[in-house]
Amino acid sequence: MNDRLMLAKKFARARHEGQRYGEFPYYIHLDEVERLAQPFGINAMIVAQLHDVLEDTTTSVDELVHDFGDKVALAVSYLTDPVAGDRSDKKRQLNQRFLQLDESDEAARLALIVKACDRLSNVKACRLFHPEKFVMYQKEHSEFRKAAYRYGLCEMIWWELDMLIEVGDKIARY
Repeated sequence: MNDRLMLAKKFARARHEGQRYGEFPYYIHLDEVERLAQPFGINAMIVAQLHDVLEDTTTSVDELVHDFGDKVALAVSYLTDPVAGDRSDKKRQLNQRFLQLDESDEAARLALIVKACDRLSNVKACRLFHPEKFVMYQKEHSEFRKAAYRYGLCEMIWWELDMLIEVGDKIARY
């Protein structure tokens, strides 16, 4: 395993110590996002491990820059929810940020890939364990997709995400 990825795993596990992802230790989610990001390279896997560290811990951007470099730190910062507002406000602001990202920039590309992987992980988990959250993701999907999808960037991730959202909607009608 790559030394930088191992460092990211250790770093994220230490920072998220004691946090839960539903009934599971938080690293279960981070490892799933990393697994989904694997086809997109080592930097995507590193960002996957770190994607919630600014949002959910006291970690600073400077710490990420020091340990993982500017590109990774910037990608993680793109993924971090705004501080102010309710969920709806935060997601609207985050979607505005995603709309402005140029996928030809490496940090932006990594952020868009990892965000799709993160959303797929969340949707899969909620479909199994938290149906009320799954419905929330269904309602948010159209606006999220408009903001974060880029043609050709990570098509199979988006295909699976779209299918889960669509199938879940059809199952809910019966």
